[in-house]
Amino acid sequence: MKQLILLFWLLTFLSSCTLSDCGGEGVSSSSASSRRASDTTGGPALTDSQAFSLVNWNVQTFFDGVTEGCEYSDFKSAAKWTNSKYYTRLQRLCEVMAHLNADIFVFEEIENEGILHDIANQFAGNSWDSSKNWTYCAFSKEKNSSIGCAVLSKFPLFGLKTHSLDIRSQKEKQPSMRPLLEISVSVKGREVRLLVNHWKSKTGGEEESQIWRDWQEANLCYRLGKVAEEGQLPCIICGDFNRDIREFCLVEDGSRTEGNIKLRGKQPVRIYSPWLTEGGGFSSEIGSYYYKGSWERIDHIFSFGRARIAAFSPRSQAPWANEDKTPFAYKIYNGSGYSDHLPVMANVVVE
Repeated sequence: MKQLILLFWLLTFLSSCTLSDCGGEGVSSSSASSRRASDTTGGPALTDSQAFSLVNWNVQTFFDGVTEGCEYSDFKSAAKWTNSKYYTRLQRLCEVMAHLNADIFVFEEIENEGILHDIANQFAGNSWDSSKNWTYCAFSKEKNSSIGCAVLSKFPLFGLKTHSLDIRSQKEKQPSMRPLLEISVSVKGREVRLLVNHWKSKTGGEEESQIWRDWQEANLCYRLGKVAEEGQLPCIICGDFNRDIREFCLVEDGSRTEGNIKLRGKQPVRIYSPWLTEGGGFSSEIGSYYYKGSWERIDHIFSFGRARIAAFSPRSQAPWANEDKTPFAYKIYNGSGYSDHLPVMANVVVE
């Protein structure tokens, strides 16, 4: 059973509806009720009438100041974690959002939907023009899980679904895995499908955990096949995949239009990654995650269908990055830092 919510805030007005969907073999899907959920400057200018900007960021165990029992152990200690530390961290997150000023933010490792309320409240006094605020948001996580995924958008969101795996054919018991979040965004009259991922980490061993990321890849591949059946909608796939771009199945003759990554499943699907150049090199000298002295490119924004990524980069500015461009990771013991991942940002054109 999953906990998920699509929030719709607009001063004193509140409305809701119920949606539904069916999933594939080994996958359970669910829908959610919907309600409505607040700009500044700093993002790249977009001149195309059907273009938008998107940031994906794993914000590193972003818990609020209320202990509910599902938190990681460090965040259950009153000596280490306080409401004051939470609000300081919340303000930092909002400052990064204001600086990047993307149309859509996708976050991994958010504890609950209450944090989205707090973000909205932080921005509520900045502008009365709702078109300049992140007035729509969505959140989902598995019941009893510590963290989930969130979307904050200046454009309307609708059709929230989650797709969970139930695998019983492996020798090992399936570990807790986050569902695939699927939601539609109305970008200036065009529907754009957004699929948010947070795949199984490599904790416990890269090889031992790989099978579960393979299952999540197959689940994503299946859903994209269903999206294609709807008429090649513009589609963006993003998240923390815990899989470096070189660990995907690369297509040698790949391109922006034909895709340079092949997702493996019953019916393989090609998607496009802006991490790679047409010559097969990296489009950026830095990645999104720095581990044991090396850059990893595990946070992704892919395009599919009638969506085209016009620009892409990991954002390594201060104060959320160090002088060497590595992430300024959050440290609970002294309250310093932001996240152990860099945000990645893309400009997307709807064709």
